[in-house]
Amino acid sequence: MTTSIEEANGSAAGFSGHIHGFNADAEARLIDMMMKVGHWVDEESGMFLGHIKMAIMFEGKGITLNLTDLDEGVLCHGSLMPKQKVDFDFMVAVTDVDAGELEHVMLHAIEDSGVDFCLDEHECSCGHHHDHEHHHDHEHHHDHECSCGKDHHEEKDHTGCTCGHHH
Repeated sequence: MTTSIEEANGSAAGFSGHIHGFNADAEARLIDMMMKVGHWVDEESGMFLGHIKMAIMFEGKGITLNLTDLDEGVLCHGSLMPKQKVDFDFMVAVTDVDAGELEHVMLHAIEDSGVDFCLDEHECSCGHHHDHEHHHDHEHHHDHECSCGKDHHEEKDHTGCTCGHHH
C-alpha cells in the first residue's frame, strides 16, 4: 500500500527549533524565506503544488504562516508580540522535487533569512550528515542574552546559534 505522498510523487521535509529575537522584522523575513522556497519548488517542478507552513509559538500561543499559492502569497493567522525566544516548526510538502534537495534548499533559506534560528537535531532524509557551513561576507549581531549562557557575538554554526548543541 502506498501513501498519498508517494502517489503524488511528493516530498516532505521539516525543521523545528527556536528563534531568538522574534519581532515584525523577523516575521517579514520568515515570509520572504517561505516565498523563496516556494519559488524554488515552482522552478524545479514546473509548478508549485503543495504547501509550506510555519508555526511560531510562545507558551502555547502564536501565529501560523501558510503558503499554498505563490500569487496569493503567505497568509498569516494570529498575532504574536515581540519575544526574546520563540519555538518554531517549518514544514514543506510538495510534488515533483527530490526530498534531499528540498531539505538543502530549506536549510539555505533558513541560513540566508537573517533570522537567528537554532535548529533541533535533524537527520537528513538522504542519510548523510550535512554541516551546511557557508561563509558570507555579512555579519549578524545579536542584542539578546540567550538562556544557554553563550555569547552570541562569537563565531556561529550554520543555524545562527552558539548554544553548544549540534544542529
